[in-house]
Amino acid sequence: METLATMMTFLTISVAAIIAPRMMIDWQRYREYLSNDDAAALRRFAAEQRQWILRHGICAAGAIGLMAVITCAPGMAPFERLAGITTAYGMMTLTFALAESLLAQRAENRLQARPASAVQVRGFGR
Repeated sequence: METLATMMTFLTISVAAIIAPRMMIDWQRYREYLSNDDAAALRRFAAEQRQWILRHGICAAGAIGLMAVITCAPGMAPFERLAGITTAYGMMTLTFALAESLLAQRAENRLQARPASAVQVRGFGR
């Protein structure tokens, strides 16, 4: 029982240690794409962010499901510590999903705010 809680703690810390720097790098990439005015790269970037939002959401749903099973199923009282750590993991992944969604929304807003190119204007209404 203690082994599962230790493994979940290690997983939570590992995910945070990997995802937090990746998110900081993504913010830098976003700023670079803005400074270069690269619309295609911004579109790809927004699509990547949406994929990360989905991944974080799936992980959070799994954590919430596991926590619900541990707290509601009979005979699972010895796993209370695992439920607490799993809850922390779920909250952390939801926070990551929120940060990713804010970044994706920012990138998409920048894309919509860009002035239309001459090619787009000529093709409008056809």
